[in-house]
Amino acid sequence: AVTSSVFGLVALSDRIPAYRLSGDASLPGLGPIAGHWRTHLGPAIEATVGNGLLVDLRSGTYQNFWRTEPLAKRTATVRVLHEVNGVRKVVSHFNKATKGRLVRALLEDGAAPRTPTGLTEAWRDLGWSVEVGTPGKTGTQLDVIVTEI
Repeated sequence: AVTSSVFGLVALSDRIPAYRLSGDASLPGLGPIAGHWRTHLGPAIEATVGNGLLVDLRSGTYQNFWRTEPLAKRTATVRVLHEVNGVRKVVSHFNKATKGRLVRALLEDGAAPRTPTGLTEAWRDLGWSVEVGTPGKTGTQLDVIVTEI
């Protein structure tokens, strides 16, 4: 599912109209979009995830729409880092494209990991470089290291 500033939680098969509304927008009479969704998205996300793994690919703006704490033990928060000559930087411009490739690789492989560790192993088996952080209150951070973007 994808977090939408207009529709909340959207399934990949949902047909929605084109729109442009940034996740950090504030609307008259409603206030900040993130604050609105933060009070509504929890049950929908928890129902969608069920007993499965939550793979959090959201950008910082959309992370404010809902906090992962209720599902922290089953959450993998993914960050993409570009490494050049031993120096790592967070990927910004090509972040979505890289995360899309990660998801596509899993879907094409048919992998269905149930834990952050299982997700790490699945991506490593598919040739990705992944480092696992310490589990915390928002989940386990997985750093995917790329040398080309």
